[in-house]
Amino acid sequence: VAQRERLGFPLLKGEPALSCPAEAVAPLSGLTGERHTFFWEIGCEEIPAGLLPGAIAALPSQLEGGLREAGLWVEGETRVVGQGTPRRLVVWVTGLAARQADREEERRGPALERAFAADGTPSAAAEGFARSCGVTVAELVRQTTPRGVYLVYRLRQTGEPATVLLPRLMTGLLATFPWKKSMRWGAGTMRFVRPLRWMVALLDGQPLPFVTEDGLVAGAVTQGHRFMAPGPLPVDSAWFGQGLEGYRQALRAARVILDQAEREELIRAGVARWAREVGGQALLSPALLTENACLTEWPVPLLGRFDPGYLAIPPEVLTTSMQHHQKYVPLAGGDGRLLPCFVAVANLETADQAVLVQGFERVLRARLEDAAFFWNEDRKIPLADRLTGLGQVVFQAKLGTLHQKVVRMSRLAEWVAGFVEPRPTAEQVEQAALLSKCDLITGMVGEFPELQGVMGSHYWREEGGDPEVAIAIRHHYRPQGMADALPATRLGTLVALADKLDTLVGCFAVGLAPTGTKDPFALRRAALGVIRMVLAGQHHLPLREVVRTAHGLYATGVLEEDVEPTVRQLLAFFHGRLTAFMKSEGYDGDLLEAVQVLERDDVWDMVLRVRALAVFKTLPACAALVAANKRIAHLLDKSGGTGWEGPLDEARLGLPVEQALYRALQGCAETVATLVQQRAYAEALQQLAGLRTVIDHFFDEVLVMDPDPAVRHNRLRLLARVRETFRQVAEVGCLVVPEVDS
Repeated sequence: VAQRERLGFPLLKGEPALSCPAEAVAPLSGLTGERHTFFWEIGCEEIPAGLLPGAIAALPSQLEGGLREAGLWVEGETRVVGQGTPRRLVVWVTGLAARQADREEERRGPALERAFAADGTPSAAAEGFARSCGVTVAELVRQTTPRGVYLVYRLRQTGEPATVLLPRLMTGLLATFPWKKSMRWGAGTMRFVRPLRWMVALLDGQPLPFVTEDGLVAGAVTQGHRFMAPGPLPVDSAWFGQGLEGYRQALRAARVILDQAEREELIRAGVARWAREVGGQALLSPALLTENACLTEWPVPLLGRFDPGYLAIPPEVLTTSMQHHQKYVPLAGGDGRLLPCFVAVANLETADQAVLVQGFERVLRARLEDAAFFWNEDRKIPLADRLTGLGQVVFQAKLGTLHQKVVRMSRLAEWVAGFVEPRPTAEQVEQAALLSKCDLITGMVGEFPELQGVMGSHYWREEGGDPEVAIAIRHHYRPQGMADALPATRLGTLVALADKLDTLVGCFAVGLAPTGTKDPFALRRAALGVIRMVLAGQHHLPLREVVRTAHGLYATGVLEEDVEPTVRQLLAFFHGRLTAFMKSEGYDGDLLEAVQVLERDDVWDMVLRVRALAVFKTLPACAALVAANKRIAHLLDKSGGTGWEGPLDEARLGLPVEQALYRALQGCAETVATLVQQRAYAEALQQLAGLRTVIDHFFDEVLVMDPDPAVRHNRLRLLARVRETFRQVAEVGCLVVPEVDS
C-alpha cells in the first residue's frame, strides 16, 4: 500500500482500468524523440508447459492490437517481438509513437429550421443537443451540407502520450489475456495463469510507473534462474542500449535462456549426443521437444538407465512411462528396439550431475515396477473373460454400459461389412468388436489410460489370438483427429466405424448433439473420422440406412428421439463436417452445395461428384451452362411447379431450335445415364457441356412463357428434362462462376 501511495496510485475497487494517472508520469517527463522503445516483462510462477507457446505468441499479438487501437502504432516503423520461459513472458517494442495524434470529433445536431424559433430563441431540440455535448447553444457552429444547414458540435481532442496509454493497455491485457484456465491467489481479485511475482516495465530505459490490480508495482528488477542465480537482478541501462540482445545476454549470465528456439536446439543437440554415445537413436517427437523447452530455463540433457529386465514389458508401456509421464526421451537401437536407457532434461547444472540422474532413474523405476506388476497380473485373466465385466462400466448415463455398446458394435460392424470388400469373416468382426473395450478394466489401462486398445491387442496376442483381431483392437479408436492415422486393416476400419457411428447415433438421439463450441463427446471428431475412413477405403456407405440400423440396435426406450428425426439431424451434421473437410482439401463450398441439394447420403459418391464439378468449372462452357440452369430453375419455379409435370409432346415442338434441343438431349441422355451409373461423373459432365450451343440458341429464339398454355407447358417440360439430366450429376445452377455476357 505504501508503494502504491508513494507512486500516486490510489487504486480503488471498481476503478476503471487506468493504472497510471497522468500526474504519476513525472519521472518520464524528460523523454524526447518521436519514437519510443518499450520493454515489458511479466514474471510469475511456472507457466504450464502446454500453455507457454501460445502465451509467447499471444502477448505481442495482443499488445500490437492494443497499440494500433490506441494510435501508438506507426505503420512500417513499429516492431514487436515476444519471447518467454516458464517463469516470464517478455515483449520488446521499437518504433513506438510518442503520443496519439490529435483528433477532431464532430457531432451533427438538428437542422437549422428546427433549432430556432421564429424569434431566434433556441428550440428544445437545440438545447437538448447542446446539453448532450456539454456546451451551450452559442458554442455550436452552423454547417452547410447538401441536405441543408445543421447545428454542429466540434471538439478537438489532444492525443495522450504513450506514458499514459501504455499502463492502460497493460492493465487491460493482463485482465483479458487468453488463458485456457486462470487462477486467483492470496487475498487479491486479479486472475492470471499463475501468481505474478515481479514485473519490469521500461520506456526508453526508464521505469514506467505501473501497478497491477492487486498492487504489484513494476520496476527495473528481474529475476535470474530460480536455483542457479536466485534473487533480484537489476536491469542495467547498458542492457537497454543493446536492445533485446543485451537483455538476452544478461539473462544468460543469470542462467536463463530466453529464446524457446534456442532451448529446443540445446535439447535436440544434447539428446542426439547421448544417443550417439550409446549407439542408438532418440525417439524425440516435436511435441516432446517443445514440452521440455517449455519446462526449463536452462536445459541440461542427461543420460539415465534402467534395468534391462523391464524390456520384457511391451514397448508402448515403456515409452508412455518415459514420454508422457516423465517427459524423458526414449532411446532405441538400430533395429528399432528400445535400449535400457533414456535422456532426461534437467533444469539446472550441479557440481555432481550423477545426483540428478539418480533421481530421474528412481522415479522411472517406480513407474516401471508398477507396469511390470500390472503386465503380469492382467495376463492371468483371459481378455474374453473380461467381457462380462464391461456390464459394470457405464458408457454414458443415458446410453447404458460398455457391454451393451460392444454388443451393438458387433452387430453394426457385421451389417456395415456388407459394403466393404474384401469382407472379413463374421467371426473376426464379432470377436474384434466384442473384445475392443475389454482392456479398459485391466490394471495396466487403469494406470496408463493412453494405452487403451494397445494393451488389449498385446493381451490378445499373448493368448495366441487372431493377429487380425489384435490389430483391429489396437486401431479401433483411430482416427482421433485430423493428424491421426487411420486403421491399418479392413477389420479395424469396420470396428472403428461401428464404434463412432454407434456413439453418434446414440448421442444425437438423446439430445447430446454438439452446441456452439461445446462438444464434450467429441462428436465432430467422430464424424470426421467416419468421413476419412470412408473416403480412404472408397466405401459406398449409405448413411441413411446406417443411421437407421444403428438406431434400431438400441434397446426399446433407451433413445428419446425417433429414427427419422435422428436421420435428418445426422445427415445435416455429416454434410457440415464433409463441407469443412473438403474446404480443407482446397475445394470451394459451392461444389459441395451443388451435390448436397440432391440429398445424397453416400459420402464417397458425393466426393466423386465434387471432384468432377471442380473439373467442370474449368471448361469454357461452364459459365453459360450454370447461367442456363439457373434460368431454367427460375422459370420452373415461376410457373408454380404445375402444368409441366406430364410427358413431353414432341409434336408441339414447332420451332427448329426446340427440335434441335430435344434431339441433342435425346442423343446424350442415355450416355449420361450410363456414365452416372458407372460413377464417371467428369465424363458425364463433359457430355452435358456439349449442350451449351443448343441451349443458348433455345433461349435466344424461344419465348418459353408463351401465352398459349399448351405451348408454354410443353416448353417447360422440355426445360425440366434438361434440368433433370444435369441433376443426375449435380445441381449445376448452385455453382459460383463469373457471369457471362448475354
